[in-house]
Amino acid sequence: MASPLVYTLGRLIVDLYGMEIGVDLTRVERFAKYVGGSAANTAVGLARLGVATGMIARVGHDPFGRYLLAALTNEGVDTSMVSMDSELPTGLAFAALRPPSDSEVVFYGTPNANSSLSARHLDWQALHRARFLVVGGSALASPSSSRAVLAALDRHRQAGGTNIFDVDWRPVFWSDQASAREVYMRALTLTDMVLSNEPELTFIAEGRNGLAAAEHLYGWGVGALVAKRGNAGVDYYSPGQRLSCPAFAVPVLNTLGAGDGFAAGLVAALSEDAPMSQALRYACAVAAIVVSRHGCSAAMPSQAEVSRFLADQSTMQSIQQGGEAP
Repeated sequence: MASPLVYTLGRLIVDLYGMEIGVDLTRVERFAKYVGGSAANTAVGLARLGVATGMIARVGHDPFGRYLLAALTNEGVDTSMVSMDSELPTGLAFAALRPPSDSEVVFYGTPNANSSLSARHLDWQALHRARFLVVGGSALASPSSSRAVLAALDRHRQAGGTNIFDVDWRPVFWSDQASAREVYMRALTLTDMVLSNEPELTFIAEGRNGLAAAEHLYGWGVGALVAKRGNAGVDYYSPGQRLSCPAFAVPVLNTLGAGDGFAAGLVAALSEDAPMSQALRYACAVAAIVVSRHGCSAAMPSQAEVSRFLADQSTMQSIQQGGEAP
């Protein structure tokens, strides 16, 4: 396996998705088991897009932990920095899908093995060789994991790498927003690019949105903001550039993995040195494919699928612009 170009750091849990669509968790009878957690979904997405990817996380020394390690390895994700905890269990999330709105999610196993990640679990030489580090913000929710995140961001930046911070704001993991925001701000001072949906942006930018939020984050040292706006597309802000990319219109089954797919597509494109405008369009294409499928990690597309999707979209656009043939 090639040395990872990208590492993701954050939640690695088991997702149990209801198979009956539009039915809440009180009535769901059948579930499908997937690799879950924002950082894990992004890692799988990157691997399927052909990017050498590793993951940094903890799982329990239990059947679910063993399942996750095997599944990630099968996807081609380097798991040499995924360690097992003999005391805390692997986390679980149950989800009921109610398209097209956000779905019902209940987390079990808190604290779980993810919260015990520490700096001693990291291979610093391997991390220093990576070009990108993608951190999920929910990894800041425990003191031990938070220290590991901040150390990883700091040392990766010192080694010349690019730090990408996916806000992944989950209030259920925190006792109060004020203490959460304080820890988030420490991470932002070590961040090159922030990925955030609109509610997350309101949280980290203290009520601001859009350009005002971006300018607020610049003050913390952030180099760029990617503001995800659901079916309204995405906006990109940096001190010298502003871009917008529309979302692709597709039938929506599950929005839960959209942001993780977007992150995978964006980093995959940037790893090929694509211009930001192209990277945003590619990321939007990945997200569009993901929301049309069941699950999150299992919904991540291959390179070939993204290429076909974009080609089909270009064909449709040409037909619309040209009108009907005589």
